[in-house]
Amino acid sequence: MKKTFKHILAATLMTLAASAAAQNLNSAYFLEGYTYGHELNPARDFNRKGYVSIPVIGNTNIAFRGNIGVKDIFYKNPNPNGSKLVSYLHPDISSKEAMDAFHNRNKLLMDMRLEVLSFGFHAFHGYNTFTLSARSNIGFNIPYELFDLTKNLSNRNYNISEFGATATAWAELGLGHSHQLNDAWRIGAKAKILVGAGYARLKMDNLRLDLSGENQWTANANATLEAGVKGFTWGDTETKEYKYKKDADGNPATYQQLDLDNADVDGGGANGFGLAFDLGAEWDLGKQDLVEGLKLSASLLDLGFIRWKDVAIAQNRGEAFVFDGFNDIKVKDGTGTKLDDQTDDIADRLSDLYSLQDGGTKSKARALGVTLNIAAEYALPTYDRLKFGFLSTSRIQGVYGWNEEKVSVTLSPCNFFEISGSAGVGTLGGNLGWVINLHPSVCSIYIGSDHCIGKFSKQWIPLRSNFDFCMGINIPFGKTRDHRTEAKRE
Repeated sequence: MKKTFKHILAATLMTLAASAAAQNLNSAYFLEGYTYGHELNPARDFNRKGYVSIPVIGNTNIAFRGNIGVKDIFYKNPNPNGSKLVSYLHPDISSKEAMDAFHNRNKLLMDMRLEVLSFGFHAFHGYNTFTLSARSNIGFNIPYELFDLTKNLSNRNYNISEFGATATAWAELGLGHSHQLNDAWRIGAKAKILVGAGYARLKMDNLRLDLSGENQWTANANATLEAGVKGFTWGDTETKEYKYKKDADGNPATYQQLDLDNADVDGGGANGFGLAFDLGAEWDLGKQDLVEGLKLSASLLDLGFIRWKDVAIAQNRGEAFVFDGFNDIKVKDGTGTKLDDQTDDIADRLSDLYSLQDGGTKSKARALGVTLNIAAEYALPTYDRLKFGFLSTSRIQGVYGWNEEKVSVTLSPCNFFEISGSAGVGTLGGNLGWVINLHPSVCSIYIGSDHCIGKFSKQWIPLRSNFDFCMGINIPFGKTRDHRTEAKRE
């Protein structure tokens, strides 16, 4: 039974082994000619009079994020004659080798932004931006205990309560303004109207397995599945029989269960509305005769929420069950119970444990994942076209949160060309990044990556879950303003 149970759980985990993701291009944080600097910090100025994006391709990001990857799930076959990959469950993959690849919280994340239309211009004593974007956020969190359970199922307690998934999609209309307070300080803010397209969340509360007894196991779980999509219904329920309960007449007891194959969406459209803000500030210490060439900055992004209407909720009953272990097993002849019958019994009971019932609908307010950026940049006094930067980024989103610290070197040999290289570490692993930004008078083109793609398997699957590719083409207007030689006060 343990082998069967292990492989059932492992198969569930492997379906989560790939997840697309995208975010702002952090490697471009210190580029003055980067068109979308206001997405990283709303206080950021732009060194042209303004810009207009080319719809859709003005800002395109394709990326993957996570602290586990294909290389952690699949291994080269230990058999010299074997040609196929094997999973971490393979008996020749040691427990230590397999489990050393996993973390307390194993994350696979998606954070995508598609810029439909964007423009910026200088007026009203500052720099103003308008953005219309389609965004989505997806996350999986798999606790270490679940991998341990699949690899090393043993007689002890397992707590898998942080297992879950979340997905949100929305449209965003943003209006931003940055303003030079004095020679040293610049502040900025962006207000964003949010229109929710869809929301879903799976959350496991109190998911515990007590396998410490030799002759008795106990399982307990509270599972909740939410779907906030307009016109969504769970569909018809089905009647199921308990495998371990009897009614008063001694017949199998029954219960109603949702059949997720019957779920349907009738119509669609906006199902939620919300509001969010981006806040930012920059402090030039050189302008206050403190440290020449040093500038500090910080930003808080996506501080807000969406209130979802008609969220359909499904929950399990939260009932614990006790399995009496393998008692009196019949191997060949004689009295006893066949092992296959007992393994089938526990599989049936687990099915009963996770069965979902319709919990009705209600409105729910859900916060966005907030991003905090803290940065320092230093331009050489003897050659201020060479800058060194440090950027700390933290995503505040519960179990789906992460942080990253990145150092970078930026060179601007002329007013219309910039290049930057970066290296970082964080909860999602190490990374190398780069960006090239070309912005002459007629167009602005950038291309870059925060996480280089790394190695591929023989099947051309990236071995790491952290890689991305970002590019954009926009139309700037006005001459380039060299912020190193002129005051920025407007």
